[in-house]
Amino acid sequence: MSTLDAKPVKSKRMLNPNLLPIAALLLVVLALLFLAAPLIRTAGGFPRSGNGQTGSTIQGTGSQVLVGGGGSQVQGRRFTVGTGGRGGIIIYFVMLLVSLTAAVSMLFIKRWGQVMAIIMAVVYGLFGLVSLLPLLFIRFVGAPNPVSLILGIVHLLLAVSVIVLASIPGKQKIPPNPAVAPVRA
Repeated sequence: MSTLDAKPVKSKRMLNPNLLPIAALLLVVLALLFLAAPLIRTAGGFPRSGNGQTGSTIQGTGSQVLVGGGGSQVQGRRFTVGTGGRGGIIIYFVMLLVSLTAAVSMLFIKRWGQVMAIIMAVVYGLFGLVSLLPLLFIRFVGAPNPVSLILGIVHLLLAVSVIVLASIPGKQKIPPNPAVAPVRA
């Protein structure tokens, strides 16, 4: 390369200021829906079997040895499916905070917010897919909970839409080249 040749200009990938606020809003909706999903599944659940259990609870059995009573007694316990208790709620809340941070930074057109939003949408999409797969397999055995099925599909659609909207680049501004004069006819 000689000294007379022009250096190639690296063009940075531009963020799309029109689509990032929409992606930020969808990410917040996705995060809030994901946090509220266990409550929605419990409130809108239908019985899974004839034992009267509804929503996201299943019946488990546990044994308990009685001291002095001589023998064991089988007692029914309820296990919740989904959040896993207090630890799951804390994880969902932290994910909500990270998603809100990404959404606010996308409103200010920051690259790191875009990257964080895509990562969070991938995480939400994977969680949605993991929760949707058993429902699809249950479909062949019996009728799944329709609320859980709809929530799983909505989670996946929102996650994919956030990824797509945050990934679309904006229009690049081509700087005028002062070395080339316009041709006049």
